[in-house]
Amino acid sequence: MDISPIILRQHPELSRQQREVIGHAEGPLRVIAGPGAGKTGSIQLRAVNLLLTGRAAPEELVLCTFGRDAAGELQRRFTKSAGAYGVSGDLSGLRISTIHSLCHRLLAPHAELAGLRDDYRVLDEEEQHLLLHQEFGAIFGPDWDILSGRGWRDGVHTVAEAARYFDRICDERIDPAVLAASDRPFIAALGRCCLRYRELLLERGAADFGHLQVWADLVLENGDIAAQAGKAVRHLMVDEFQDTSRIQLRILSRLSETHGNIVVVGDDDQSIYRFRGASVANLLEFHRWFPGCHTVELTTNYRSHRGIVAAVGQWMDTSADWDDEGQPLRYAKDIRPAAPEAHADYPAVIAVEGAGPVDEGRRVGGILRFLRSNGVIAGYGQAVLLLHSVKDAVSGPYLDGLELAGGAGPLRTRRTHGHACGR
Repeated sequence: MDISPIILRQHPELSRQQREVIGHAEGPLRVIAGPGAGKTGSIQLRAVNLLLTGRAAPEELVLCTFGRDAAGELQRRFTKSAGAYGVSGDLSGLRISTIHSLCHRLLAPHAELAGLRDDYRVLDEEEQHLLLHQEFGAIFGPDWDILSGRGWRDGVHTVAEAARYFDRICDERIDPAVLAASDRPFIAALGRCCLRYRELLLERGAADFGHLQVWADLVLENGDIAAQAGKAVRHLMVDEFQDTSRIQLRILSRLSETHGNIVVVGDDDQSIYRFRGASVANLLEFHRWFPGCHTVELTTNYRSHRGIVAAVGQWMDTSADWDDEGQPLRYAKDIRPAAPEAHADYPAVIAVEGAGPVDEGRRVGGILRFLRSNGVIAGYGQAVLLLHSVKDAVSGPYLDGLELAGGAGPLRTRRTHGHACGR
């Protein structure tokens, strides 16, 4: 374990586990990290350390994360820390991006291998839906009797459902031709629609996010291209690995075959994008894809009140999913607060029970008013109400209750499901 003295001087508080991550030099590493454990900061410092110790050039480093916002934040943090630690030279070759952006970089020089034009463009989610609407008859018309019998009642509903299915087919790397050969009418119809949509994308010189991955994976099936790309990427680091899909794991695996230097960081308890193809098994079974990998646990929470840490830990211990063999889909870990005495002794976790959503909203509003009047929060903008949906049928009664509480002020709702995180 070789860590630059500059990092050690500026961060004497680093734990033994964090130093192990930062100083990791070669081979596959899996980092299991709980909330507030400094996981993103650890891989950021590892990248800086590789540069400071001369183990890698900037163009040999790739840092990937899940969404564009997260990638932008990682870029800002890395740029700031690189300057603070005296990293010199041109850093423009270092790549910090989403996995989808990485796939675009891999695919662009070899688009013809996937049947794409060299000047293909990437469709965002809105553009994907617009294309499905514009070519509705060509894509869905031949199978409309089957689809409508399944309950796909109109254009808006059909496009939303089809896009979800098409994305999942790509995430799981399922061949739509195999689906089209199914003896189950709806599955066969879905496969045929996906094939027609895929051909349309190729004709238009376009790739949506799902097919961007499929075609990048197809390009990497060429051994020479995979080896060339792998040699150019000597150190691959992936944050939020619990949110990766099966096809993303295949792509990352192929990129690291030549050197084995892949470091993944994730928290299986924060895997909330399974409905979008994320597979927590990628993190839990990482050692099967990369035999001999080392695992480091970052289980100290530096952020939250001890009461919150204890409550969340107890809840996660009793709410894990189970696979078909009766094994928990969770990595057993004991999260502890860094400094239990750092926070005052107040009830950090409160259960609110009302006669219904409106009454619960009213009670929550009362708590917020109490917190503000006592200076715990400076304003209601520091509070976030998390609901399973922001649709009016769900959020409306709670917002009505907040108003009944006496004008708690504007609250910002944040989706926990849906499309809150851009790709």
